[in-house]
Amino acid sequence: MALAEFEGHVKDASPAFRCYACGDRLEKLDLTARVSHALRRPASAKALAMIDSLLGKAGGPFKLLYGLHNGMTLYRDSRSEAAGVTFFPVEEWVARSQTMRDELSAMGWEKEQMPAWLREGIAFGEIPHSANFFVVGVGDDAGKIYYADHDDFTESPIAADLEEFLDRIRSDPAGFLYQCGCYTRYSDGKTDTQWIPQEYVSDAA
Repeated sequence: MALAEFEGHVKDASPAFRCYACGDRLEKLDLTARVSHALRRPASAKALAMIDSLLGKAGGPFKLLYGLHNGMTLYRDSRSEAAGVTFFPVEEWVARSQTMRDELSAMGWEKEQMPAWLREGIAFGEIPHSANFFVVGVGDDAGKIYYADHDDFTESPIAADLEEFLDRIRSDPAGFLYQCGCYTRYSDGKTDTQWIPQEYVSDAA
């Protein structure tokens, strides 16, 4: 059910965020930022088999999602390069996971210091331009979703499974982006003001 509701969400007629200017203590919603989603084609049989090999039984929900879209970028700004959430194509998962661990090592993390989910998990998505990754656990953490946030690191999962993760995004997109560090800022196309999304609108036409 979660996947069907999420798929309906990304097919909303005219999605947008009502935003306030960064620094505005009153948080007046003075900008409606129109957004769109880049949805890739369904994953190939080879890519779906790769999910099986990487995630085992925990890969079932991912196969359902990726059977619809082999990656996607959500809440893309119409006036800038800003975007909200990216799901990587399956073919990029292994390389992205290595990039995540390499970047953390460059920041001073020792492999022995990393929790098991971070050492062994699969990075399947990110908040664009944040250097923070969404990770699905394997082994004892199989199926749990974590957020590898180098600024505010926590070892606890942010969702018990992919369906809960999709529900968190769909039910309150602006709140989700804020809780992930408020990296996504929209543009009015005229000034350098950074606009923070606070309310999601499904049809801003």
